[in-house]
Amino acid sequence: MIALHFLLNDVVFDLDPSRMMHPLDAQRFEALSIDYIAQLGKEMFAENPQAHRFNPERARRLCYLLHLKMPHVNAAQFLDRGGRGQAADVLADFKALNEMALGMMYQQQVIGQLDAAKVDGAVWHRHAA
Repeated sequence: MIALHFLLNDVVFDLDPSRMMHPLDAQRFEALSIDYIAQLGKEMFAENPQAHRFNPERARRLCYLLHLKMPHVNAAQFLDRGGRGQAADVLADFKALNEMALGMMYQQQVIGQLDAAKVDGAVWHRHAA
C-alpha cells in the first residue's frame, strides 16, 4: 500500500486508511459535507490552536475525513486569527501538495529537521508566529 501523508498546519501525519475507519463508518461519514467537516476543524483549533500536537489521534481523524471528502487535498491549515477561542475566528485553507514533496517533509519530520517556520514559509507562505 502506498503511504498516505497529510499535512495539518505544520505536522505531517502518516495515515493508514485501513486503520482509520471500518467501511460502515466510512459510509456513515459520506453524508457529512466538507463545510461541516471544516467547521469541526475550526472548533477543534478554536479550543486549542495546538490541537494537532496535543491530540494527534483526533487530528488524524480530521485529516482522514478531509481526505474522504476531498481526495486530492493532502494539506489543511486551521489558523485562529482572533485568539478568543471562537470557531468563527479560525480560518481554514486547503491545498493539494506534490506527494513526493510531502513524503520528503514527513521524512524530515521523523529525523527532527522539519519545523513550523519551514512549513509555514514553503506551504502556507507566511512566517510562523
